[in-house]
Amino acid sequence: MMLRDDAEIRRPRNPATALQYAVKLLASRPYSEKKLREKLSTRGYESSEIGLALKRLRDERLLDDRRYAEEFVRARLSLRPRAAAVLVRELRQRGIAGPLAKSVADELAPRDSDMELARELIRRKQPSYKNLDPETRHRRLSGLLARRGFSFDTIRSVLRENALEPED
Repeated sequence: MMLRDDAEIRRPRNPATALQYAVKLLASRPYSEKKLREKLSTRGYESSEIGLALKRLRDERLLDDRRYAEEFVRARLSLRPRAAAVLVRELRQRGIAGPLAKSVADELAPRDSDMELARELIRRKQPSYKNLDPETRHRRLSGLLARRGFSFDTIRSVLRENALEPED
């Protein structure tokens, strides 16, 4: 395996090459604009080349942060349900702007649906905890919901509905 020196990696490149590399990346999986910009920058493309490539991708509708965020939220809700606040944080970590992340999360996972998401998660997980003593089951289910970003009030209400929370 040959190692290239930094001068070779940072040499000027043809803008079409940046575009080609970006298309190749997008063909394998979706990227947010910020993450794609980082990938291209790491590869050694100049910022002007990157800008031209990203503009072309946006014009061709191959790069769209809203569509990326919507697909991410739908996938996350179907595979690993999480509270809306956690979805916003995860979108921000993936390079989606705060207002857009909040808008998409509010649209696809409104905060009032947190109760239903928590109920569904309890329904799916409860059978695997059925042989545990009530205290351990309560602790594990509440921990699971907390790790998924549900509020204390939501956790308490859902566990109480399922007769898993002791009454005051």
